[in-house]
Amino acid sequence: MQTVPDATAKPVSPLREMLAIAIPTILQMASYTIQQFTDIFMLAKVGDTHATAAAMGGLATFCFISFGFGVLMLVNAMAGQAFGAKKFNECGAHLWQGIWLALAYSAVVTPAIFLGRPMFVAFGHSDELIRLEYAYFAIAMSFVVIKMLATAVGQFLLAVDRPNIVLLSAATGVIVNIFANWVLIYGKLGAPAMGVAGAAWGTNIGVTCELLILAVVAFGPKVRAAYNTFAWRFDRAKFFELLKIGLPSGFQVTADVFAWTIFLFGIMNMYGEKALAANNYMIQYMKVSFMPAFGFGVAVSVLVARYVGAKEFQTATHRAHLGFKIAGAYMFACGIVFVVFSEWLLRFFTIDPEIIRIGKLLFIFCAIYQVFDAMFIIYSNALRGVKDTFWPATIQVVMCWSLVVGGSWLVARYAPHWGVGGPWTLGSLYGILLGLYLLVRFGAGRWRQQYEAHTEPAPEIVARTAAAVEPLVER
Repeated sequence: MQTVPDATAKPVSPLREMLAIAIPTILQMASYTIQQFTDIFMLAKVGDTHATAAAMGGLATFCFISFGFGVLMLVNAMAGQAFGAKKFNECGAHLWQGIWLALAYSAVVTPAIFLGRPMFVAFGHSDELIRLEYAYFAIAMSFVVIKMLATAVGQFLLAVDRPNIVLLSAATGVIVNIFANWVLIYGKLGAPAMGVAGAAWGTNIGVTCELLILAVVAFGPKVRAAYNTFAWRFDRAKFFELLKIGLPSGFQVTADVFAWTIFLFGIMNMYGEKALAANNYMIQYMKVSFMPAFGFGVAVSVLVARYVGAKEFQTATHRAHLGFKIAGAYMFACGIVFVVFSEWLLRFFTIDPEIIRIGKLLFIFCAIYQVFDAMFIIYSNALRGVKDTFWPATIQVVMCWSLVVGGSWLVARYAPHWGVGGPWTLGSLYGILLGLYLLVRFGAGRWRQQYEAHTEPAPEIVARTAAAVEPLVER
């Protein structure tokens, strides 16, 4: 007889349960950060223009594929709820709807390769920079399908409690990427020196290795037997449910990426190069605080989906609040460090007194933003776990583009004497309002209604009802 996992067996403590998912996810994100840093660092040895081209080409690629990432993140919620409900045979079907969606999205977005050169020309870059940017962009975009498939399979494995495999695949991909970069960028081991193109191919090789590891586990005999991962047929109901809850998430991620790109590289540039430099240095430290919070956000999404599937709504709510307590405390501590040690942190990058002056002001806004950013990360993921995505995404897009982009541009254009604090006041206000909105929406618990209305009666109740009805039927 086949042995199936116990989807709702609780470990010694809720904290250990959450850390078991959060820590691998945090390390996975750290590995990606190392990969990005290594790409830029290795290309900087070739030339500053090459490093800039890779950074811009990579950012442009992410802008095009971020929508797919946002949609496919919901494979986690779909498979996670089936896992929690002990409907293990349905987990594989949800994986395959993610795979079909990944293939369809890749077919649509890959031709955007031909938009790359006109896009970089529109930015007003030099001919040499455009040539290098487009080389990186075209090669990276040619492997979109691999990136999308890796996202779908990785989210499935998180849902069925295989976070360490996701970490292993990411770490292996990064190691392979770094080695491939060394060979292809510099022309080692008999390979031609390809520069920027070599970095792009190195990334593609790394993500391919990542997908292979994920696929070997997901379709291997153990996981296949437990979760029916050969259920490859197109399931109209499951596919369109994934679209229904995934499309708002995709728009949310894409709108957020574009809005903050405009804010950080466009609006901040209106205050001059020193302000832009101070802002960029501050952002590097924000990334450090962001990664662990995002890891706990993923853990919350997994656990909320799992316990909602098991109809344990109180436990699901508790896990979300626990995630915020941990992430909020961490980011609050980071905020204190940013304010107290701001000058020392900035001097790691520069000794320019004007950049340090501006940077110290920005760190104050960063500190204010931290706790509410944790609130946003945790409760947006909790709402994904309960498949509540439309209104959170709608509110976020409206607030982000009205405050972070529209409001900040107006302040920079018509009240430049307010300095960089003007746009960042609106950016911080956006973070505060959005975090509070998501907390209230999740805490209100209206999402429970759709699950309580469809709660199946316990087996013993079904048995008693059948026993009572049977004599009446026989009459």
